[in-house]
Amino acid sequence: MADPDAAEGTKMVSRIAIVRGVPDSFCDALSMTPPPQPVDLERARLQHAVYVDVLKDLVQEVIELPADNKYPDCPFIEDTAVVIGNRALITHPGAASRQGEEEAIREALKQLRIHISEVEPPGLIDGGDVLYASGMLFAGNSSRTNVAGIESLQKAFPDVRVHTIRVGEGLHLKSAISSISPKILAVEDSPAAIAMFDEIQQKTDGHFKMVKTLGPGAANTVLVGDAVICSATLGLGSLKLEAHYKQHARHVIPVDISEFHKVDGGLTCLSLLIER
Repeated sequence: MADPDAAEGTKMVSRIAIVRGVPDSFCDALSMTPPPQPVDLERARLQHAVYVDVLKDLVQEVIELPADNKYPDCPFIEDTAVVIGNRALITHPGAASRQGEEEAIREALKQLRIHISEVEPPGLIDGGDVLYASGMLFAGNSSRTNVAGIESLQKAFPDVRVHTIRVGEGLHLKSAISSISPKILAVEDSPAAIAMFDEIQQKTDGHFKMVKTLGPGAANTVLVGDAVICSATLGLGSLKLEAHYKQHARHVIPVDISEFHKVDGGLTCLSLLIER
């Protein structure tokens, strides 16, 4: 019997990425702990532009939405929707100051003729807590995502199994666990992240392999086809981290988003990827 994950990697897939610009207010973005150095706004914009250019080499189209100064965190567009194929759940972000960011995303997805579902009250959910891997959804029950939000996720994607994973530490599930291939997950080498991976394994009968990655945030990667975008500044350092991931991924692209790391941002946060 053919491996469905292998088939997924070979079939033709149309890929679109949606990104959002960096507002003048970005220095006021939320952070669990104040950064040791303040955010450099112009450097953040330059880093964002490089990230977008990398995406343009990997997908058919990049849709760039304008920044909104009312929402300092608006570049972290991943948190505003979960998209699988032609269906999307518009989220209700867990941080009150971010509620409203999703309006621009809703309109962009409507233009793409994507069927939209909404989170039902009192649901809260951030896209950063949702990992889609091997045809399954893993939803982090965190400070930003509650049980009602996860129930809305299951209703939006009724034919996809949703596994709830407890996020004991950190901001989001994907802050510490992400995909580097259909069956391999990058996992931060910390007790909290290992515990989350163990829960994933328990709920999937050991479906995944794990690649441990040193350094908080270094396990947050973007998988686009057979290419993995990884941090150029976290964990082992860019060259060692690139070599680390190259043992398991065909193409590895380090990108520096150090200004976004200062406010708890990761690589996945900065784009909403659509494959159909």
